[in-house]
Amino acid sequence: MKELKSIFWVLVLLIGGFVLYKTLPAYWGNFKVNQMISDEAVYYTNFPKSEAAIAEAVSQKAQDLDVPLSPEQVTVLRTGGDLSITIAYSVHIDLPVYPFDLNFKDSTTNHNVMK
Repeated sequence: MKELKSIFWVLVLLIGGFVLYKTLPAYWGNFKVNQMISDEAVYYTNFPKSEAAIAEAVSQKAQDLDVPLSPEQVTVLRTGGDLSITIAYSVHIDLPVYPFDLNFKDSTTNHNVMK
């Protein structure tokens, strides 16, 4: 009975490790993209680029970080001197028994203090 219990917990740990192995890169990519859009909002607040050009730049940098983000999934809004960037995307996690999608939505706003 003790050996069966040990085998059970080893299997639980192996399955948990496999699930982490499959999902952790998606969460890490989301973390990096969230930092990137914050930096981009600060950078583009004072540059006269169009909203479409900013969305394209954000999308390209996200793809450089291995995050599947198209320009259509990036919303850029300028109000006054402020710049808001919102992204929404999903990542498919293909587990053998239970495949699922992780949905991410992040946003940032940079307020221009020079108004």
